[in-house]
Amino acid sequence: MKDKIRLGIIGCGGIARNRHITGLTLLKRAGIDNFEVTACCDVVDDNVQAVAAHARDQQGANPQIYHDWEELVCKAPVDAVDICLPHGLHHLVGISCLEAGLHVLIEKPYTVSMKTGRALAEAADRAGRILATAVPHRRMPGQRAVHWALNNAKLIGEVRTFFQNYTQWRPQVAPAQLSPAMKWRYDRIMGGGAGVIDSGFHFLDTIRYFYGEPEQVYAEVRAYRDGEAPVVRDGIATERENTVMSIFTFKSGVVGTWCWSFAVAGKETRDCVISGSEGSIEDTNYSNRYVVYHQFMGGGELRRRDGTYLSMEELQAKHRQAIGPEGVQRLFPNGVTDHFAIEIWDFLDAIQNNRKPEVDGWDGLATLALVEAMYESSWSGRAIKVADVLSGEAPSHWQQAIDAYWDAHQPPHLTRG
Repeated sequence: MKDKIRLGIIGCGGIARNRHITGLTLLKRAGIDNFEVTACCDVVDDNVQAVAAHARDQQGANPQIYHDWEELVCKAPVDAVDICLPHGLHHLVGISCLEAGLHVLIEKPYTVSMKTGRALAEAADRAGRILATAVPHRRMPGQRAVHWALNNAKLIGEVRTFFQNYTQWRPQVAPAQLSPAMKWRYDRIMGGGAGVIDSGFHFLDTIRYFYGEPEQVYAEVRAYRDGEAPVVRDGIATERENTVMSIFTFKSGVVGTWCWSFAVAGKETRDCVISGSEGSIEDTNYSNRYVVYHQFMGGGELRRRDGTYLSMEELQAKHRQAIGPEGVQRLFPNGVTDHFAIEIWDFLDAIQNNRKPEVDGWDGLATLALVEAMYESSWSGRAIKVADVLSGEAPSHWQQAIDAYWDAHQPPHLTRG
């Protein structure tokens, strides 16, 4: 590997412009200079020009611009790529990049089905290249501190339950009102679903991070539209869900709920609490509409039955003190606390040191199994063993149409010039 990893960005939409390229700049400013953005690609010229301009102005880079990702893979001076494309293209582009010898960081939600996700992870193994799944929220100081409090310090005793419940009224947007950049999210083939797989992938990664591997899930997924009957079971395949009621059991014995709706008028509800034998930790960031997906981004409170109270700031201070300077450096390199910057740093460091990234492709597939278990549970009306989804033993009613499409649209085999 060269002194600096040559990085290409494929897909320069909002997540790349507002999070990934700015995260890379934060790494540079913190003295982490083991990379250079050498190429970027998007079919929309304004998008790719914006990312390239940021790289030039803020990082001193001079990336080559492409409008065709296949051309970038074949011709660009890159060692690795950061893929920020619509979900359905993740495996398609990722497999081609891996087979061409590139390392790959792939945005959540990894892929849109277990079959495509398994093919992506297997491609990385065959190629001997790093494949990392971009799940930034576990890297935040709040989630790191809560994970430590639950699993290492046992500050609330043995974890028993969690309740992640949220309801709010939001006007339902008709597909005709969507911007072109958002239309793909309403296409199940390209998006894989709605809240469960999209922002929900963050939450489902978090609960695996906090509580270990899940055993089973029972879910009811609904789409409510004003003046229409609710859409349930197989009907949800043609709709975007706006209501989910689910209960998880974990191999550790933890049981929890994830229940949310954006189609409930009247009183709004907020309840984001982890409970143990000796106390609880609550996410108090209820003013943030994404708290149902993104845990411990803001305030929090730990309460024990012996009267002990810790604010989120105090909990984070205890965490840092417990892990010491070396532990802090491992989690927050050179003082960087931006979660997107850290996930990219982890990817780059894994390449440089030939190690497994914190969340690789197989880890991404394990979280995707929880996603698909929820959809399959709602479709079938019964609890689903997550291991059966991961092994392929569970019937894949939800995924059949998605897989049929991508079976007919295979990744191209590309050769770098």
